[in-house]
Amino acid sequence: MSLKNKMKSQSVLGVFSKTTDSSIVEAAGISGLDFIILDCEHGLITSETLQHHVRAAQMTGITPIARVSKLDAHAIGSALDTGALGVQVPNISTAEEARLAVEAARFYPLGNRGVCRFVKSASFGDMDKTEYFQESNEALLILQVEGIDGVKNIDAILDIPNFDVLFIGPYDLSQSVGRPGEVNSPEVLDLMRTIASKAKEKGVLLGTFCDTQQNAKLMLGEGFSYLSYSVDINIFIEALKQLKRDII
Repeated sequence: MSLKNKMKSQSVLGVFSKTTDSSIVEAAGISGLDFIILDCEHGLITSETLQHHVRAAQMTGITPIARVSKLDAHAIGSALDTGALGVQVPNISTAEEARLAVEAARFYPLGNRGVCRFVKSASFGDMDKTEYFQESNEALLILQVEGIDGVKNIDAILDIPNFDVLFIGPYDLSQSVGRPGEVNSPEVLDLMRTIASKAKEKGVLLGTFCDTQQNAKLMLGEGFSYLSYSVDINIFIEALKQLKRDII
């Protein structure tokens, strides 16, 4: 079952990845996680590394999502060309920005993504053209709303068709309301609940980031179905710290 179809009936869990080692991506797949967000915004992932990460994800059945560095048509199309099964676009603040993201991620008639079928996502030209263009338009498109401007324009953003998940970035949101890092502050939680309520009314799936299990369970209770938990490298650090506490 595709991640998109799975989210229609249940929540899914993934992690952000900042590693440049595809073995870590492969390990995430072996663990049974649903998806991994390959971070080209705050990570050091090049286009070549991204392609290797996507292969590692596909080998182990975890859905690879590429978070691009910004709203940029070339970056969005290139990420999808690697075979990533979704793309996540940061810092969407207006309906026009949401429309441009859709335009960049979808082929005609849903958008105007740049066309080259001799790429990894099309088996380097071996895939049937009609099948390729149809399947590519099923790739996940996740739009991140992270600031107060995006919150102000949330109704118009939600009215843009042909994206799959509205992702609320709690850390940037906390900064935009003057409480950087205080992701559990009443101001941040109230805004997230307001956005969640509006998204549910319009049938838009919700996603967010959590870095504690308590917060993750809170967000699941609020109806968030695309849940990214922490970052691979930090999870490794915390596991080793706990290992030392348990043994020494």
